[in-house]
Amino acid sequence: MKKNILIHIPHSSLKLPKCFFDNIIVSKSYIEKENIFISDYLVDLFSNEYAYVLKFNLSRLCCDVERYVFNEQEEMSKYGMGVIYEKDSSLNKFIELNENYKNYILNKYYYPHHNKLNNLVNYIIDKYDFCNIIDLHSFSDEFVYKIFKYENTPDICIGTNVYSYPKYKKLIINHFKEYGYSVLENYPYSGSIIPNTCKDYKKINSIMIEINKRIYLDDNKIINKEKYKKLSMCMNSLYKKL
Repeated sequence: MKKNILIHIPHSSLKLPKCFFDNIIVSKSYIEKENIFISDYLVDLFSNEYAYVLKFNLSRLCCDVERYVFNEQEEMSKYGMGVIYEKDSSLNKFIELNENYKNYILNKYYYPHHNKLNNLVNYIIDKYDFCNIIDLHSFSDEFVYKIFKYENTPDICIGTNVYSYPKYKKLIINHFKEYGYSVLENYPYSGSIIPNTCKDYKKINSIMIEINKRIYLDDNKIINKEKYKKLSMCMNSLYKKL
């Protein structure tokens, strides 16, 4: 089976290392609740046999692999949510950071993940001459309003960049609309991940799919069986089309 699709899932894990808990200044119960809320909770359920899957197995509360390392390059650092978070979704400080801790997290988790991404994309290009990257996320209305004051969010947000070819973007947008979902491009989030190093960037199509949690979860944490079944069918048929 040809598998030129790479599903990148950076924010679904809830795993937190011991060194993280050694530095927090709030209770563990508070962290557990925030961890579920801020994660792309259970979005990894929507990966399948038609694709390679690269999942970051650490919570974004500890390390966000889709942030730039240097704060001056990272817009979210002004909210205390750079590559290593200092503040939570309510913009409250929850951890004491120091350079030793930051360097440990970057070297232990961040850089190895990006090396895996680079290598896997190049492997797929070598084997199939092209790589479709699906940067898979979810979001909640509550979170984007708390941080950005965004309203009227869609069921599906499609994030694009200069490397995303229009024919694939149109295919994906129309596919979700066929299933009755509302779709907007680059709202409330924009862009899509590209590997740091690649043999030929013209052979990559990277598109971010942000799934609104309301279309598969109740209360942002409980699977709605009927909604999940519909969305799962939608995602599986999308991978087949690609």
